[in-house]
Amino acid sequence: MIRRWIKDTHGLAAVEFALIAPVMVAALLGMIEVNNIITSYSKSVSAAQSVSDLVSQSNSLVTSQVDSIVVAAQRILDPLISDATTLSVDVSSIALDANDKPYQAWTYHWGKSSTPPSPTLATGLGAANESVIVAALSYTCTPLIHEILPQATFNEIAITRPRTTRKIAYNGVTG
Repeated sequence: MIRRWIKDTHGLAAVEFALIAPVMVAALLGMIEVNNIITSYSKSVSAAQSVSDLVSQSNSLVTSQVDSIVVAAQRILDPLISDATTLSVDVSSIALDANDKPYQAWTYHWGKSSTPPSPTLATGLGAANESVIVAALSYTCTPLIHEILPQATFNEIAITRPRTTRKIAYNGVTG
């Protein structure tokens, strides 16, 4: 009876599957999360660069135009969740005075709380009486298995120079 039981292979595949299935599911979930993190990072970089580029193409802006640029950044982040709880966009015009000392001419904020970019970022990036546009984007990626893995926050900064003017006016303020 014992010999017959040892030689019996019925159900061996089910036992192997029961041992391997949890490892395979964990590997699959891990690959999905790695892809989610890489996608979030890549889209965050793209959105920050696009915001800075779109602002730098204007001679002057009003709040509704910058709001539309933020919507464009949200579309870049699609299909990721990009509402005011996961996304922060800060756009600043950092001007350089006659002595090449940077100062913040104007700033725009949308989304979760954040710190506007420091004027020192523009040191050496322009000439006297010019400005640069700094777009700071912060995106918080929530993993699909958020009970196990922590959130990841990506902070991206993109700097561009105005294309058609030395300083871009925002709501009539040039700086």
